[in-house]
Amino acid sequence: MSPTIITNTPLQLNKIRLVASDLDGTLIVGGFNGGNLTQRTIDVLHAVEKKDIRVVFASGRPTRTMIPAVEQAGLSNLMVICCNGAQIVDSHSKTIIKKFSIAPEHVQEIATKVKEAIGNEAFIGAECGAQFKCEQGYADIRRPAMNHPHIIIDDPRTDFFQTQDDTIEKLIIVHKTWPADKLNAYLLEHVFTGKKWLDVIYPTFSSMYFVEVSAAGVSKATAIQYLCDKLDISKEQVIAFGDMPNDIEMIKFAGIGVAMGNAHEEVKAIADTVTVNNIDDGVAVVLEKLVEQL
Repeated sequence: MSPTIITNTPLQLNKIRLVASDLDGTLIVGGFNGGNLTQRTIDVLHAVEKKDIRVVFASGRPTRTMIPAVEQAGLSNLMVICCNGAQIVDSHSKTIIKKFSIAPEHVQEIATKVKEAIGNEAFIGAECGAQFKCEQGYADIRRPAMNHPHIIIDDPRTDFFQTQDDTIEKLIIVHKTWPADKLNAYLLEHVFTGKKWLDVIYPTFSSMYFVEVSAAGVSKATAIQYLCDKLDISKEQVIAFGDMPNDIEMIKFAGIGVAMGNAHEEVKAIADTVTVNNIDDGVAVVLEKLVEQL
């Protein structure tokens, strides 16, 4: 028997022109920053593309860890959003075509405040264009996930910016023992306090391992809005899928926002509908219905 969709509102899918999906815990099955697309998912993505609907992969991942999923999908017109909306990437050339960076002075202030508050219990990494830079403590905590090229820096308060062309699109903060939800709550209560920080940064998390910080006003939703403006697509014509708090803005933005059955409770609470778990092809379950309605 095929899985059923748990829904709060009827799904009117016949007007959809853009499908946006998170990867980890949503579109793919397998380990964080690894995993695979199932054949069922690949097949329905191709069926969607044949209906002239644009497909967007929207992830907290950087470009380097998006490439396997992009290649598995094998789509002709795939668009890719990385670093929680801070980078938009050409899926064919694998180059960044648009980025939304954190101001250098804010990066330095964030690093200073985190170190003052938590000391060497927490460590910082940064997505710097196509490079990744981090403290040695960060690399030690994140092994074996640190199986990609990276540059070790001594002091995040001073060493992230080596040239005038360096930019940072996302900071990643890890703690020796705290999960991401506890670390995020602590940062919001003790570090990123006051209205000023709401105007400067957007902290969130996409896994239980680390907190991700982007520039204020930057999210998967803002990147999708940028693409919609380029493609003359309204938000009512967007369907979005996700499972973690970094997907909330995207799911709220979309005409139809879909949470996975395995999603964080905060995501389920704001979604228009809840599909089955990612391991049960929850995205494909909905997209097959989309193809049927067109």
